[in-house]
Amino acid sequence: MSNLPNTLVDDRHAILSIAIKPRDTIRYVLTTKNLPYFIFVGVVGMFASNLLSFVGSEFTGKYTLGDIVYSTFMSSFLLYFLSTLLSAGVLMLSAKVFGGVGKFKEMFRMISMTMVPYIWILPIVLFWMQFAPQSFFDIPYILPGMSDYILQFICGTLIIIASIWTYIITIVGISEVHKISKWKAFFASLLVLILLVILAQAVLF
Repeated sequence: MSNLPNTLVDDRHAILSIAIKPRDTIRYVLTTKNLPYFIFVGVVGMFASNLLSFVGSEFTGKYTLGDIVYSTFMSSFLLYFLSTLLSAGVLMLSAKVFGGVGKFKEMFRMISMTMVPYIWILPIVLFWMQFAPQSFFDIPYILPGMSDYILQFICGTLIIIASIWTYIITIVGISEVHKISKWKAFFASLLVLILLVILAQAVLF
C-alpha cells in the first residue's frame, strides 16, 4: 500500500497530476526524474510567465510577435536559473527556521515544478497574442471592442488561477521537501515575501 501514491501518479503525466495530487506528484518526480526534466519544465514555465509580462504593454510594430516570442524564450533560460537558484536558497533558509530538513537540490527541483501552472496556460497565451493582439497589448492605433474586454477578463481570470495554484504548489512543495506542516511551509514562504517587500522598499526609497 505504501507504493500506491507513486502508482497513481505514474498512471498520468506529472504535468497533469500535480493539479490534483501535488504532494504525491512532487514526491514522485523528486525520486524518479533527472535534472534535465526539471530544467525543461522550469524553462517552459518561465517562458510562459515572461510572456505574461507583455500584457498591457505598448505595441508599436517595431518588433514582430515572432521577435517578441523568440527573445522572450531565449531570455527565459537565464531568468529561470537566476530566479530558481535564488528562490530555492532563500526558501530553504526560511524553512530551516521552522525546523525544515530539506536540501538545496530538492528545493531547486521543487521550485521548477511550481512553474507547471504557467505551462497549462501557455497555449492560451500564444493564441491570445496571435489572434487578438489588440486585447493583449496596448496598441495605440486600434481601439479594443467589447469582445476584447471579454477576452481580457477570461484570460486574466485564468492567469490569476495559475498564479494562485503556483503558490499552493510552492507551499505543498516546501512542506514535502522539508517534512514540515503546510502551515509552517506557509509561514516560511510568507517570511520570504515580507523580507522581499522590505528589501524592495529599502532599494526604492
